Amino acid sequence: MYNVVTLIGNLGNDADIKTRDNGEKYAVFSIATHKKIRGEKKTDWHKIVVWDTQITDVVEKYTRKGSKILVQGRLTYNEWEKDGQKTKSAEVHLDKFESKMELLDSKADSLATPTPASSTDESLDAIPF
Repeated sequence: MYNVVTLIGNLGNDADIKTRDNGEKYAVFSIATHKKIRGEKKTDWHKIVVWDTQITDVVEKYTRKGSKILVQGRLTYNEWEKDGQKTKSAEVHLDKFESKMELLDSKADSLATPTPASSTDESLDAIPF
């Protein structure tokens, strides 16, 4: 059996870049996807957790709030209980294997307003994704 989900959407905020105990960085962010129901636009929010350090570096350097991206990863569920109330949430995890992310903004859009983390003169063509 194979667990894979693919989403195309826009970042709701800049990604939160965190560091694990072993020093590796990972990223957490949400993307919005849209659909129309009876002519009315509905937005769904999806939490994304990126464990792959190479993808995390790309997220940190080349994305910002509003960036359009494609993510492909593993659907996971978390369950917890608080004040006697059971809660369940879904997340998409991008692991080191069998995960993918593509930047869908045009190069002009990405270069017009660089993120603070992209202070070097790197070319977007050098990104291996």
